[in-house]
Amino acid sequence: MKTKAISLFSGGLDSILSVKVIQDQQIEVVGVTFETPFFSAQKAREAARAISIPLVVVDFTQEHLVMLHSPRYGYGKNMNPCLDCHTLMLKTAGSRMAEMEAAFLFTGEVLGQRPCPRTSNHYP
Repeated sequence: MKTKAISLFSGGLDSILSVKVIQDQQIEVVGVTFETPFFSAQKAREAARAISIPLVVVDFTQEHLVMLHSPRYGYGKNMNPCLDCHTLMLKTAGSRMAEMEAAFLFTGEVLGQRPCPRTSNHYP
């Protein structure tokens, strides 16, 4: 039985490269991306098609709105509120690991990079 992993997949270069690194270890990868009225999954859809990985698109609008109402790390003070968004995405994807038969979850996060650069669409 082949090992399977879930990638938090934005479609950006970092997430594409992280998928390739995991695939090079003979691990099957399924991408998971998120969508709300605030951001689209279009870039992830296009990139997943280009590198031929299956992609699950999760609309987590309701959960996202609850988080935005009271982000643990505040609105731009101290920690960037995108940290709360990333945490929500990791928890949501993590809760699907058993049903997707995934051994682990990974992101394309880069150590030391701001959690929500202006050019990102809010996830790894």
